[in-house]
Amino acid sequence: MGQHRQYAAFISYAHADEAAARRIHNGLETYPLPKDMDDGAREKLTPIFRDVTELTAHHSLSEKIREAVKTSRFLIVLCSPAAKKSHWVNEEIKLFRKLHGEGSILAVIVDGTPDTAFPPALTEGGREPLAANMTSREGFRFGITQLAASMLGVGLDRLVQRDSKRRRKRLQLITAGALAFATVMGGMAWTAVDARVEAETSRSEAEKMVEYLITDLKGELDAVGRLSILDDVGARVTDYYDAIPLSDMDDDRLARQARARHILGEVAVKQGRLDHATTELDAAYAATEELLRRKPDDPDAIFAHAQSEYWVGKVFLERKEPEKALPSRLAYSELAKQLNAIDPNNRDYVFEYGWAENNLGYLQSQLSDYNSAIKHYEASLKIFEDELGNTPDDAELIVEVSASRKSLATAELKRGRDEEAKQHLLRVIADLSEVLLLAPDNKTYFDKLTLANLWLQEIQIPQKECHVSQIKEVAKDTRFLIDTDPTNLRWSRDYIHLIRITAEYCAEYLAQDWLDMEIDYAILTFNRLNRRDTKPMQNVAWLEAYETK
Repeated sequence: MGQHRQYAAFISYAHADEAAARRIHNGLETYPLPKDMDDGAREKLTPIFRDVTELTAHHSLSEKIREAVKTSRFLIVLCSPAAKKSHWVNEEIKLFRKLHGEGSILAVIVDGTPDTAFPPALTEGGREPLAANMTSREGFRFGITQLAASMLGVGLDRLVQRDSKRRRKRLQLITAGALAFATVMGGMAWTAVDARVEAETSRSEAEKMVEYLITDLKGELDAVGRLSILDDVGARVTDYYDAIPLSDMDDDRLARQARARHILGEVAVKQGRLDHATTELDAAYAATEELLRRKPDDPDAIFAHAQSEYWVGKVFLERKEPEKALPSRLAYSELAKQLNAIDPNNRDYVFEYGWAENNLGYLQSQLSDYNSAIKHYEASLKIFEDELGNTPDDAELIVEVSASRKSLATAELKRGRDEEAKQHLLRVIADLSEVLLLAPDNKTYFDKLTLANLWLQEIQIPQKECHVSQIKEVAKDTRFLIDTDPTNLRWSRDYIHLIRITAEYCAEYLAQDWLDMEIDYAILTFNRLNRRDTKPMQNVAWLEAYETK
């Protein structure tokens, strides 16, 4: 249109979404640009106009607003139920479209779904706008990248790859810092224990460090497979809490200790150190049991003890003792139902309720009662699908729906219904692939997708469905996970089994050099574990015999 452009973008939003508007405004204006972009690229993201004045229904759009819309390159519409009802958001969309046309209108969902969030002016005339979903933490990060790519006029993939490198670098710095911080924390913790009355402030500060290192940092490290970094920190935390009797702890300290030791127990389970896991989880159980005794009707106390019941049962299942896990699994289910009854709209409680059903299904499967297992899995699937209906683009819920479907697939396999299991896994793979596009560096999502692909191959390969490209891709992804975390027994077991059945059923379809290389890696993987894991020995023996032959 040839007019002067004063603003890179105009953010149109309902004032109920002020916090989201502020975050997006800041995210775009501070977005780190690729180093190879020209000097004028920053001007494409700044400045951004965001009106902070509450308009009333008795006035037309102010001259300031009209001028800002007229001189903005893009209109960013924050979509939500409040925006859908906002007269002014609709007026700003209409004005921008009249002045600039359709191509520079960018929509993001900050609350709700397309049906409940799109303002009428955005969809008038049968339009079906595309919108970034920024209702979750992962969605926000990816949404900012999507907006930046559109405003800069570059391919989204270019920025996604650059952001992936930045996050990896950041996590390397976090890892190095955590090692140094562990030593400092240990010294403060011991100071706190030695001066139990005089150093209350020091104890509190030490425990805040523990809370950060064991809970928040664990999520960061888990996403890149670096959980082993917590081992040194965990040893210091264990010594610290063991020195304080439960009777001397207030409610906050009991809860904080339990959270820390649940995480340490979880890490130990993943590493196959079940005796160490039992030590940590028994201590957590004692803490949450005491907390629940003091506050039997408190949802936080119920929730905390539910976690203890879950992890105690988990260790028994890892030891292949499902009968011993039954009391803990039933107790966990009852606590989850109790939470859901207290507040059925609480997202965390919904998750616990769904997980409890899934876990009972797994236990029944371990007891070979597959019909009962399927009933529990279907109940879990319904809980998560019902919740997903409220927020259909929620990545966490999509992952949980996929987990329930994957569980159904395992039970169908046990019943000999391979085709039903295969269909469930194909749905899982499609859903997880979509989620991974939103968070390409999330190792947890990658882990789950790789496992689903592995299970699909375990169905197809013995039936001589030898899809060479799929087999090679799954083998590559599993090797990557093993190299990232060599202490993870599950990946080593699964990889060895995959290569064993590939060699048995699909050798004729694969290049011998490739298969020889994979067999060598499988045997090396097993030997690297110092034969402390007995489960894959039969598979390794088969591969060694095959290699010799």
